[in-house]
Amino acid sequence: MPEPNRKGCLKSILPSDSPETFRIWRKSVWRSGPKSLLQWMKPFVVAAVCLGMLCFILLAGIICVFAYYPTDTRYHNLIKERDQLQINYTTLIKERDHLLCLNNWKIFGCKFYYISTDHKNWIDSRQDCQGRGADLVIINSREEQTFIKSLKNKAWIGLNNREVKKSWKWVDGSPLTTSYWDSGKPNNYRGAEDCVEMAVGGNWNDASCKETRQWICERPFN
Repeated sequence: MPEPNRKGCLKSILPSDSPETFRIWRKSVWRSGPKSLLQWMKPFVVAAVCLGMLCFILLAGIICVFAYYPTDTRYHNLIKERDQLQINYTTLIKERDHLLCLNNWKIFGCKFYYISTDHKNWIDSRQDCQGRGADLVIINSREEQTFIKSLKNKAWIGLNNREVKKSWKWVDGSPLTTSYWDSGKPNNYRGAEDCVEMAVGGNWNDASCKETRQWICERPFN
């Protein structure tokens, strides 16, 4: 019986360096029988099976992740919640501003400002501010001065020298460092002008604390 032609099959499984090496390997396989070939291929079969199992486990894990954690749905839900919170926040801001306007409060920077409609002397004006959880306005910057000036009110502010003449201090006890006096002011007319008002032009004027004016209160957001 002619010998089976298995040379091509074996070469595809086990490459050889030369025809002579391949002939020697073929004779040894045929002498020992098919069992030797199977033993030689066994590690490769085991590796292939393990690789297949790992692929199956990985696929199962991916399916579980998408089944129990629908990322697209959760992402869209978070986006909707964020948008709704933004709408609620905007609505609350509008309602707050509306209520403040109804009560003569205005907002600038991080502070609230109250502009009175009545007229009182400087001391009573400050007491009214304190009753509102605020105090007479302290002007700390040119931007704040510009804002107060835009209100166009001749009103008391929180600057005075009632305790020590020519020593101007704010109601919180801090000394005056930057001023916006009107031309020729302060002049302490008749020696009795110890309080400060916003003049008609928007700059400062010293006046008697007993005179009655509108007033401007200030308080922080908190």
